[in-house]
Amino acid sequence: MTGLGLGTLAGLGVLSGVIPVVGPAIAAGTLGVIFSNAVAGAAAAGLAGALIGYGIPEDEAKFYHSEFEAGRTIVTVTANGRADEATAIMRRHGGYDMKSRATASAGTSTAATGTATHAMTGTRSREAEKTIEVKEERLHAEKQPVEKGEVKVRKEVHTETRSLEIPVQREEVIIERTPVHGRATTDDIGEGEEIRVPVHKEKVRVSKDAVVTEEVKVGKRTVQDTEHVSGKVRKEKVKVETKGDTEVRTRATGKGKGKGAK
Repeated sequence: MTGLGLGTLAGLGVLSGVIPVVGPAIAAGTLGVIFSNAVAGAAAAGLAGALIGYGIPEDEAKFYHSEFEAGRTIVTVTANGRADEATAIMRRHGGYDMKSRATASAGTSTAATGTATHAMTGTRSREAEKTIEVKEERLHAEKQPVEKGEVKVRKEVHTETRSLEIPVQREEVIIERTPVHGRATTDDIGEGEEIRVPVHKEKVRVSKDAVVTEEVKVGKRTVQDTEHVSGKVRKEKVKVETKGDTEVRTRATGKGKGKGAK
């Protein structure tokens, strides 16, 4: 404040002065407006009254006032629709609000009120720890039944020729002639005498009938196979770079990990 001069600060949009009850302060943006109201007498109770006048609930304003008096820093952000992004940034740097004060030491909580996000960081014996999440992609395989083909079982009629050897019987006529050497007879010689001998044989008649020669059963069964799938995945690795005379000590905190090494 002394180096720049009050006029230069005002030209830069940065306000400075003594806030009633609170004490000396320097601010710009949202806090600048609050402090201006406080200096103008809008809040006789100091920062708490100014915050109430800005639309912050009274209990939260008193909480911020007490934290400020305890030596902590008040941070406000005019989010303009990006409150979630501002909240995430302050969470990464140890910000907290009245509701998340119990977890302030973990540095993971902030709050957003209207278009302004408010957070406070407590004094620590050492610098706030920062955490980097190391991520990697994993492959996931899903199975679903698909039709890969079809099997049709149907009957066709084929014609072929088959032969059978069947034994049959037939009759033959045997004629025996015996000479008698002029034996006398009383019959007159004449025509018309004859002998009839019927001759028979077996005739084969072919018929067909249908018989069952085979039974075909059609069904399905499930067979277990193994199919190999692959894909490219990405993963993050942490690379530590040092500059100057700097020592880095790494330790493992997971269960079953070994001791850290320098």
